[in-house]
Amino acid sequence: MSFKVAIIGSGIAGIASAIRLAVRGNQVDLFEANEYPGGKLSEIRNGGYRFDAGPSLFTFPELVDELFKLAGEEPEDHFSYLRLDEVCRYFYEDGTRLTAFADRQELVKELVAKTEEAPDSIIAALDKSAQLYDFLGEMFMFRSLHDPMTFLGKS
Repeated sequence: MSFKVAIIGSGIAGIASAIRLAVRGNQVDLFEANEYPGGKLSEIRNGGYRFDAGPSLFTFPELVDELFKLAGEEPEDHFSYLRLDEVCRYFYEDGTRLTAFADRQELVKELVAKTEEAPDSIIAALDKSAQLYDFLGEMFMFRSLHDPMTFLGKS
């Protein structure tokens, strides 16, 4: 059984939903108020330059790959990923600038230098974050918080 579906908003969630519904045989109409699709995944072109206006972090590239494969496409035919040494940079109102490095040791050094926090405290906080992610990440990012089975056991 197929449905006629209308999706309002062609940000990444709208696009992902449209792809998933279309590959299941549904007729999908995608509506967008902007002149371009992609929501936060956008660019600004000015004076021969291109500026990426998208999110500062790109997480879960495997989910993007999954969408391409669902649509019968190979992701590498369209783009490639390049892991950067610097994940992103943060700029604070007080003038503090912090670089988030992909390398854990570099990140710890940066945080020690910019926050005057003890290395052991930073390492403990990073370890705690990793534990929380390992324990809760699946539930909060890949399962519905509206489904009672999320809290009662693995579904």
